[in-house]
Amino acid sequence: MPLNVITQQSDLAAFVERISTAPWLALDTEFIRESTYYPELCLIQIATQETSACIDVLSLKHIDPLVTLLKQPTQEKIFHSCRQDLEVFYATYKFIPQPLFDTQVAASILGLDEQISYAELVAQTCSIQLAKTESRTDWRKRPLTNAQIDYALDDVNHLGALYFHLSEALHTKNRNHWLQEECKQLIVANNYFVTPEQAWKQIKGVGKLNAQQFYYLRNIAHWRETRAQTKNLPRRWLLPDPAMLALCQLNDTSKEAINVCLKENAPKSIRHTNILAEILQHPIPEDQVDQLQAPDDYRLSKEQRLLIKKLMETTRNKAAEIETSASLLANRKSLVNLVLGRDSKVSSGWRKNTIADELHTVIQSMSN
Repeated sequence: MPLNVITQQSDLAAFVERISTAPWLALDTEFIRESTYYPELCLIQIATQETSACIDVLSLKHIDPLVTLLKQPTQEKIFHSCRQDLEVFYATYKFIPQPLFDTQVAASILGLDEQISYAELVAQTCSIQLAKTESRTDWRKRPLTNAQIDYALDDVNHLGALYFHLSEALHTKNRNHWLQEECKQLIVANNYFVTPEQAWKQIKGVGKLNAQQFYYLRNIAHWRETRAQTKNLPRRWLLPDPAMLALCQLNDTSKEAINVCLKENAPKSIRHTNILAEILQHPIPEDQVDQLQAPDDYRLSKEQRLLIKKLMETTRNKAAEIETSASLLANRKSLVNLVLGRDSKVSSGWRKNTIADELHTVIQSMSN
């Protein structure tokens, strides 16, 4: 195995000691999530100004020295588009590396696309074209090939250069606090774990359900999330979302009717007919009948749609004026929430100081 791939505990301890005094750590992960609920971590890539290595977590008994180091708040942790990486760390080791610097977020603050890829950012900033040959590789297979190792290390070897370039640009524009606010939201642990009680929020289309249908959908979602977590299986393997919505709208909840519904929407889920029948046939408790509520309905009136269109135009113009990403400044969801009187991220922090007044002016002018 090449020297820059760590497979032995002694080598890991030595590497951690070597990087322990670095001012920053560039990080990335490789994982698989095709047949499991939780991501299966396969590789952690780390780079500093002087060195880089792939930590082969599948070959090591544990990575405790590295976890201890990453929990220390003395080093900046640099990622690109960190959400999935943070989810992997939280699912595997129950912590989130911080303080955080996300180069994708920083780039979008400076006017680049909110979803700019690492390869594109490296090309624009460093004039380096990265290979894409291993983007669909199976990171569980051993031994790792030289091509896999080079590809994995490329994902961290340029993060330091991006960090310095973007940090300087943020400082010049006095937007460091913008990034700090965004990264503060990214390190909230609740972002990376779904409780069974809140599982229904992952399902699209709940706004079309009435109060009773919504009650049963929440119960089915609770069962599915609990079982998916316990068995470490993808949600869709147990019961796809469209099938859940169809089941909750059945007038006939007999096993026969449930079977027919599953055959049409999710044939592989027929094995769960009995438990689904128990859920759908269970009477709503009397003390909850009067408390039943339909989910929030996000369907908008014609006037509201026109208002949101005008707010998006205002956002684009403001973003162009101050050279930032329009979708980062105020995406459609945040504008819908603003129009509907719900909590909106444009009503707090740097966004409030940057664009909130203009958006409220538009709302007032179109409501007169």
